[in-house]
Amino acid sequence: MNKILAFTEILNRAGVWVGGTLLFLTSIMIAVEVILRKLFSVSMGGSDELSSYVLAISCSWAFGFALLRKAHIRIDILYTRFPEKVRPFLDILSLLTFLAYLAPLVYFAFWVVQTSVIRESTANTPLQTPLWIPQGIWLAGLMVFLFTAIVLLVGTIIRLVKKDITGAHQLSGPTTLEEEIEEESGINLKELSKGGN
Repeated sequence: MNKILAFTEILNRAGVWVGGTLLFLTSIMIAVEVILRKLFSVSMGGSDELSSYVLAISCSWAFGFALLRKAHIRIDILYTRFPEKVRPFLDILSLLTFLAYLAPLVYFAFWVVQTSVIRESTANTPLQTPLWIPQGIWLAGLMVFLFTAIVLLVGTIIRLVKKDITGAHQLSGPTTLEEEIEEESGINLKELSKGGN
């Protein structure tokens, strides 16, 4: 399971880097477009279309990475009041909820791409981009997101079966306030409190 988790991490990290690079290049393209329009009244054409594709693609590829980094918003006001032995089951419920949303989303996204391929759909723009290309890359990001959620769910269940509650929480539990402080400050609060006693 650790190898699959490591592979998932690498896959999502690569997706985030590619998405970030595409966003950076898109911002340069838009800046050039604005300058050309302002100074020379000339347009490259297609920058708005390409930027919308890049936004959708970079978002879909970032979702899985955000899930691994526990960056998706979770309301944990009740979560922290439950005993530690109960919390992993809430984490599993959270991942199942993700999957209940993601599975239909990926299913219908697949049909969107398949329809574009069958109909040979192109964008109604001067670039006439074959729509299956940006849609396919967008779908791939959603599929990686779905795969990541499944891996985290299976990994959490395996750790619970092994009675590794701490490991299950580290894998799929929300970040606690103490963990956020430690991450931002680089200070281990537990060791700090031990040293003060």
